[in-house]
Amino acid sequence: MKEPDSEQIMYWAARIRKSDPQAFDCLFRALYPALVNFAFRYTRHKPAACDIVQDSFVTLWQKRDGIEPEKSLKAYLYRIVKNRSINWLQMHINRSEPLTDESENALKANGHAPDSQFEQKSALAESFNEWIKELPERQQEAFELSRFEGLDHNEIAGVMEVSPKTVNNHIVAALNTLRERYNNYQQNLKRAEES
Repeated sequence: MKEPDSEQIMYWAARIRKSDPQAFDCLFRALYPALVNFAFRYTRHKPAACDIVQDSFVTLWQKRDGIEPEKSLKAYLYRIVKNRSINWLQMHINRSEPLTDESENALKANGHAPDSQFEQKSALAESFNEWIKELPERQQEAFELSRFEGLDHNEIAGVMEVSPKTVNNHIVAALNTLRERYNNYQQNLKRAEES
């Protein structure tokens, strides 16, 4: 399903406030996959991510009388999911078994030797993921919400509980850091090829 625009979400928000289950179902179907992916970034546990998102929608339905359609319902849902994901992490931080991304070793497990170009792209993608993880926490959050979740600055501001200007500053700083890391990576790659 195509990601709904803000006008569509505002329309659903107004209908949900009036206890319209069909509008709630439409919102759920439209945002559920992206919210599960967002929760998974925190939990690294797919069933937990699914439960967190379902519980977040239940909370939304229970508090539907307080929905303000002119405010971003999408940002509100992301904030609920984020907070519940962090709570889940805190409860499971001392688990004895490690929580890992099942897809982490997918390339190694497929039994095929990647070609050189694929290997370089894979190495670059892995480097970008590492660089993003090394960003300061708030920069990383703003960057990921923008680039991976598709939220606009106002929606991110709602999730992070800061101003849109602060969101912009975080994203600009993150992009500058990533650009600098990429340029260094390219220079090192060029030097290695020349050797």
